[in-house]
Amino acid sequence: MRIIFAIIKKEMLQVFRNRILTMIVLVAPIIQLAVLVFAANFEVKSVNVGIIDRDGSPLSAEIKNTLVSSGYFILKPVEKSHKAALKEFEYDKLDAIIEIPNNFEAQALRGETPIISVSINAINSMKAGVAASYIGQSMAIFGVRKAESMGFVDPSPKFEVTYSQWYNPDLDYKSFMLPGILCVLITVIGILLTSLNIVREKEVGTIEQLNVTPITKIQFILGKLIPFGIIGFAQLVAGLFLSVFMFGLDIQGSIGLILLLGTAYLFAVLGIGFLISTISENQAQAMFVTLFSMFLLTLLSGLFTPIESMADWAQTITKFNPTTYIIESIRMVVLKGSGFAEVKNNLYIIIGFAVAINTLVVLRYRKIN
Repeated sequence: MRIIFAIIKKEMLQVFRNRILTMIVLVAPIIQLAVLVFAANFEVKSVNVGIIDRDGSPLSAEIKNTLVSSGYFILKPVEKSHKAALKEFEYDKLDAIIEIPNNFEAQALRGETPIISVSINAINSMKAGVAASYIGQSMAIFGVRKAESMGFVDPSPKFEVTYSQWYNPDLDYKSFMLPGILCVLITVIGILLTSLNIVREKEVGTIEQLNVTPITKIQFILGKLIPFGIIGFAQLVAGLFLSVFMFGLDIQGSIGLILLLGTAYLFAVLGIGFLISTISENQAQAMFVTLFSMFLLTLLSGLFTPIESMADWAQTITKFNPTTYIIESIRMVVLKGSGFAEVKNNLYIIIGFAVAINTLVVLRYRKIN
């Protein structure tokens, strides 16, 4: 153990003597957490809508007021020509065009069903779908209320659907994204720092000096992995602290269970970083492989896209991605308050990944002594 502690001390000194590396370790994750929480947000709150009002009636004015009062729409002035309004789509200035026809109010007063034309800018398919849903719901609610106020009450039985949002009652997207972003940050630190640190020793020649010492292969690997495990663990704790006190994250479950999951996951990604260093001859190669690995782990983790929406082959790959299991588990603990019984299978899988990857590291690493 004395030898391992000596290597750990040497690694810590080496990391914190490097000012740039210290900034990456201490400051960058805080900035990334603060930025990513607001940048990685798929809520649609500002839908730019142009209304072509050919009727000019009090009823069409009420429709405009209904859209504005919902808080989701920003009305933009447009010409009364549909062709001219479509030009705004080409410059991406509008997300939707609503066209109210002539005699709209007169048809409504006669009890007829007037038709409103809605055109959606579908360049961004996700925003287009949400915008169409918002407009449809707003118009449906407005239509029912207006019909009742005008005396056109449907005598058939009515059913009212009420909603109860569990686990995230305020539908706060930050609460959903924060656990995933925390996992991504420790993934970056775990893989990037480990792979670059060891490859750098290859380039400057100190790895050969260590190889000819009496230090065993296991001692060397543990001495390399534990310091970055400590740094990653500290960043996880700091990230949780910031999430609670800066972003108001309400953690429903056990923080101890989150730290246990994070520790197991850290040794999996540290092993990936060490494995990358064994196949890389210089820092450029290590950086390229590391970036490729991090993109693959993140994009196929379910952080941004539900796994159920992926292609079948991609869903198969996610089963071999430890990031998938850590994000799912921490979200369950944070949002649902899940306990050990609910996340134990994921924990065992993460531990299995960590054991398998680090076993491969031990077999792959060659030491001269």
